[in-house]
Amino acid sequence: MSTFTWGSRRAPGQATGYGRRRRTDLIGAAVALGAALVVALPGPALAAPGDLDLTFGGGDGKVTTDLGSAEGAADMVVQPDGKIVAVGWDISDFVGNFAAVRYNADGSLDTTFGVGGKAVTDIAGGSDAANGVALQADGKIVVVGVSENLEGGVAWFTVVRYNPDGSLDTTFDGDGKAVTDFGGGGADQGSDVAVQADGKIVAGGGVGGVFALARYNPLDGSLDTTFDGDGKVFTDFGGLQEGSTAYGLALQPDGRIIAAGDSTEGLVRDFALARYNSDGSLDTTFSGDGRVTTDLGTMDTAQDVTVQADGRIVAVGASGPGVFSLARYTANGTLDTTFDGDGTVTTNLGGPQGGSAAYDVVQQTDGKLVAVGGGNGAFALARYHTNGSLDTGFGGGDGMVTTDFGGADLARSVALLPDGKILTAGDGGAGEDFALARYEGGGTTPPPPAGVDLAVTATGPATVAIGDQATYTVTVRNTSATTAATAVTLADTLTGAGGTLLSAVPSRGSCTNTATSASCTLGTLAAGASATVTVVAEPRSTGTLSDTATADAAETDPVPGNDRATANTTVNNTRGCTIIGTSGADTLNGGFSGDVICGLGGNDTIRPGYGNDTVHGGAGNDNVDGSYGDDTLNGGPGNDTLLGNFGNDRLNTVDAVAGNDTANGGLGTDTCTTDAGDARISCP
Repeated sequence: MSTFTWGSRRAPGQATGYGRRRRTDLIGAAVALGAALVVALPGPALAAPGDLDLTFGGGDGKVTTDLGSAEGAADMVVQPDGKIVAVGWDISDFVGNFAAVRYNADGSLDTTFGVGGKAVTDIAGGSDAANGVALQADGKIVVVGVSENLEGGVAWFTVVRYNPDGSLDTTFDGDGKAVTDFGGGGADQGSDVAVQADGKIVAGGGVGGVFALARYNPLDGSLDTTFDGDGKVFTDFGGLQEGSTAYGLALQPDGRIIAAGDSTEGLVRDFALARYNSDGSLDTTFSGDGRVTTDLGTMDTAQDVTVQADGRIVAVGASGPGVFSLARYTANGTLDTTFDGDGTVTTNLGGPQGGSAAYDVVQQTDGKLVAVGGGNGAFALARYHTNGSLDTGFGGGDGMVTTDFGGADLARSVALLPDGKILTAGDGGAGEDFALARYEGGGTTPPPPAGVDLAVTATGPATVAIGDQATYTVTVRNTSATTAATAVTLADTLTGAGGTLLSAVPSRGSCTNTATSASCTLGTLAAGASATVTVVAEPRSTGTLSDTATADAAETDPVPGNDRATANTTVNNTRGCTIIGTSGADTLNGGFSGDVICGLGGNDTIRPGYGNDTVHGGAGNDNVDGSYGDDTLNGGPGNDTLLGNFGNDRLNTVDAVAGNDTANGGLGTDTCTTDAGDARISCP
């Protein structure tokens, strides 16, 4: 996926024709730019990975579509039925419009879509371009881009929704077109779009030199005000930078949103990523403040981003003097040093002078990464092993492929098909047309990873009530078949629901803990061995109690995405606690009405006072005096003393330990339930 904007700046360090189409006039937008041609010849009859798939298109693996003048595809999506939707721009009479083209799986035009397979949409009379596309579960097609007014000079963030037949969906903002003014002074730009699991639509781009995101309700296209209050989010990267723009979006399975682009300050431009919580706030577990920048060279731009199956994040783009550039990050935003040693990879597909740039990336089911873009006027692809090395089984033995369409060709989008084939889309040909190419998949086996892989799992109760304790079991396993993991440690953190971490007990080694965290030293884990840590926590408010455990060892972990796990527990108040203690030694006093007092852990002194009260002492050695009223007094684990005092009381000291508690009914007609050997006074 790549982005078309109106303007004059080329992509960082790229030869003209390989950067994002930033133009100062519409005439220039329709002129194809010359470049050297690099031809990728089809392979022999027995197709090899990286060869053009000759069953696609007209027998050469390539398809071009002329919409009338100069046009190109910026992004595409493959439907569940195998049909391909490519979106971009169509420039006619020097005015650009949104363009969407749908193809059958074999590359022929799908004439059930739009007019002859094509749908061209004018937004507001000015020059428009679509940059990103996503598919809804109901088959509707969501497209994001930029539009101008008729007079020009004012650009808007624009989202368009089509019905499956290519007609505009008039339930979306009334006419199928939602134009959002971010107040960027006419420089608003929509770059990419994604559809959340709940159907809400997230669009990203740039406004006035900062990242900009908007979220829309799927029912009518209105802005979703649960997203940062007004449906819009702005993010800068600090300092006095000249500008930042997001070009790519990715959704994590947990609902968090990642935006990737660039951040410029002075003469320096770097990869820039930001991660957001589902409410639009920056996720501070990502690089500390939700933002990260990475310097790969002189002028760097991330064009797109994807989340791997293991949770690691890959951004692709370009860096000077014009090379494919990839950066891989761990889930917390640090560079993943198992990826080519420092987390970054650069590959020159443009010859001695550079002139190449990556625009999109996809992960195969075997973990390999396929990046696509342009190099010396041709579609360019590179495939990488999980460790960042080029897959020499792809293409001509160097992991790289270039394909010529006869013009200034550029692949802007890539998709992996269910059969493993690789589909690309962009613009190409002498007339600058929509261009698609399909390649064979497969490849070589990656080199074995070094180090040991620690895998962490965490389990716990789905639900507990205030007054109960939650017990979590954390397991650390060394998955290596040959290598021991040494100096293994586990960091455990408890968050939410006012939780207190009471204890952490390991199956080996030792743990120390605070009220919210534990640090465990587990020693050496032999190949295939595991260790467990039992964590006991106590919540004191409703909400979600989360226990997160992260393992580490002296050796490098080649798969760091599985060395962290979280168990979540929903905390309710089924006991109806009105007065809640802490996990320490509390003195709790009731009032004049019927209270429900939950002491929680610790050695508590509880005086319910007047009224018919209920007490849950919780763990610890508690002293409970029911005072006045007909009270229900419950002890708990520990040596408890319960005194009913006045009223007809019910006392319960059952804790499965004989002889450690005292139940004293006091005055009135009382009921006592005790363990064998517990002291019973004034109990019938």
